[in-house]
Amino acid sequence: MSLTKLITPKAFVELLQKETSRRVVPVDSTWYLPNVNRSGKQEFLNQERIPHAVFFDIDSVKDANSPYPHMVPNLATFNKSMSELGLQRSDVLVVYDRIGNFSAPRCAWTLALFGHPSVYLLNNYNLYKRAGYSLDTTKRTAYSEFPRTDYKSDVDLIKEKVVSYEDMLQLVQHGELAQHFNVYDARPLGRFDGSVPEPRPGLSSGHIMGVQPLPFKELLEPESGAFPQSPEDMKCKLNEVMAKLKVSYNPQLPTIVMCGTGVSACIILTALELAGIRDVKLYDGSWTEWVMRSDPSLVIKGRE
Repeated sequence: MSLTKLITPKAFVELLQKETSRRVVPVDSTWYLPNVNRSGKQEFLNQERIPHAVFFDIDSVKDANSPYPHMVPNLATFNKSMSELGLQRSDVLVVYDRIGNFSAPRCAWTLALFGHPSVYLLNNYNLYKRAGYSLDTTKRTAYSEFPRTDYKSDVDLIKEKVVSYEDMLQLVQHGELAQHFNVYDARPLGRFDGSVPEPRPGLSSGHIMGVQPLPFKELLEPESGAFPQSPEDMKCKLNEVMAKLKVSYNPQLPTIVMCGTGVSACIILTALELAGIRDVKLYDGSWTEWVMRSDPSLVIKGRE
């Protein structure tokens, strides 16, 4: 089952005009890596945004008891956060980030993980802005203009869609990870092979044995950061990148994706699903959790 549906800027604007029975709500989920020293949350209030957007903060809608960034929240936390944004189960949510397709896939994945009925990923903000569609440039004082609601979902797909550290560790220690799963890491090649440092101070770069590199930027259009729109084009792009990187895919195996903290992994998760690959799971703790919890001997440098 694919969790993500793309929508072009043109189709989004048409949806806004045609939909009369439900609210169509843009969801800004802009987030930056910590070494960039920018705040998507503050920029939402002070800079441009799609009109009537709410801000979904992946730094706060998470498991607050975990020491690792962006770990998926429980259902109660998700419902509370959606209520605070004034969202309703009937809303059509169109997710974007102002980078292009960086953190928005993670937000869209989270919304679908907890069963929001209608979620689209805008493909993408750069193309929306380039087309001259409406923007709100007034300063805001709140992350939503809607009154609080009582949002209630009873859908929780964590067990089906999320892989734990314990699951990964057992597979790696038994040398069975690559035997049972296709596993791809969305980080840049330098961080994957250990030649470039991680953006988080004190963390070693490298990768997990049995994991293959699939840098997320390779799967997006270089100028806009958009996904190829059609499944055929996405599959072609994916095949080209895998061939270039000498990365393999076994259609008989399920797939796991990871990255630094579980954000950009959702970019390649989206790309894989758009290309027709099903049964894709996320190792949510990703490289940050792996380095912080596992023995240093389980950090691999170079390419296997």
